[in-house]
Amino acid sequence: MPLNIDFVQVLLHILNFVILAGGLTLILQKPVKKFMDERKAKYEAIETKNREDAEANERVKAEYEEKLAAFDKEMAELRLETEREAGNAARSTIDTAKSEAARILKKAEEDAEKRKDQILESAQTEISELVLTSAQKLLADSASPERTRELYDEFLKFAEKNVPREETNA
Repeated sequence: MPLNIDFVQVLLHILNFVILAGGLTLILQKPVKKFMDERKAKYEAIETKNREDAEANERVKAEYEEKLAAFDKEMAELRLETEREAGNAARSTIDTAKSEAARILKKAEEDAEKRKDQILESAQTEISELVLTSAQKLLADSASPERTRELYDEFLKFAEKNVPREETNA
């Protein structure tokens, strides 16, 4: 026995190790294998669920983008319709304002024409009164019947020339 090694003891230790390893393998192999299979199945289920969730998320994302595009299109159409309506309303307001302005302008022109006619009539009346007053003064100064007739004739000729036809018919 060199080095004080007992080979029988070593063989017994090896035999004990083999028995122990074989016994532990027989006793623990099923539970450990079952645990490992369950763990593997759990991770495969998680991976499958994650893949399904990713696909579902992609579908939801695609639907969202599709709805967003449809919403953008609808908003663009609504914006165009609103702009069209605003333009029509503006044109309508402008047309109404123009017609109102034309009506006011026409009324002002009519009023100005009436005022002008009134002023002309008033001026003619004043002129006639002045002529009469002058004629009376002249007649008073020279009160001969022939002179009076001449003055009246002149006045009538003057009045016929200066009085418009509408006033002579009235």
